[in-house]
Amino acid sequence: MQSAQFTPQNFVKFLFSRNCIKIANSPEEMFLLKSGRKSPLFINLGDLNEGDAMDELANAYADAIHSLISSGKMQEFDFLYGPAYKGISLGALVAAALYRRHKINVKFIYDRKEPKTHGDKNESLIVGADSLQKISKVLIIDDVISSGKSKFEAVEKLKRISSFQLIGVMVSIDRQESTGDANTAGPSASEQIKNMLHCPLYSIAKMQDILPLLSPEQQELTKTYFAKWGSGEAKEWAKL
Repeated sequence: MQSAQFTPQNFVKFLFSRNCIKIANSPEEMFLLKSGRKSPLFINLGDLNEGDAMDELANAYADAIHSLISSGKMQEFDFLYGPAYKGISLGALVAAALYRRHKINVKFIYDRKEPKTHGDKNESLIVGADSLQKISKVLIIDDVISSGKSKFEAVEKLKRISSFQLIGVMVSIDRQESTGDANTAGPSASEQIKNMLHCPLYSIAKMQDILPLLSPEQQELTKTYFAKWGSGEAKEWAKL
């Protein structure tokens, strides 16, 4: 029997239940990010390594994509593109879940980190892209996004193979955070995607969906952080 459809709120609850979202209770407990910033939240989907958890994750993506298409917020697409490495297994799982749950049948493609040196050389960069055409619509899928750099690289690889229409980038949670480092704040990842890839960034949930599940102390730490490092949208809810 098909399980109930995921919403942003129960997706966040699912991640908390699997310890994928870690929250600091004080400034001393904050997490050092790759950017050099100290954040009150740390999100790691890599902890989802059991069959039931990966099935639930795929279902959440499939339900979110189906909802976006049904509401007219996302175009229908032909190819689901999973960038190496995490995007490969995720894309395969989501492609299967889209068909199983919503009868949306799309082709799955993924890139290689290193060119293939044997066998079918046509798949040296992108596996499964032999049927890609100029009119083909592609959705990139991945777990998280920070600067968007890996997504730009994945698109460039695909462009070397064929022309196509990129309709969006889909991730689990939009952190609603500015790019940059511990000293500078650049545009948000959503703005980077829009400006450089000319398509929307979609997500199952956003950082603000996490707030209601936090303690007052955790909420205060989170709002203080995003008032400084958040996107324009995040700075609005960080003021409240």
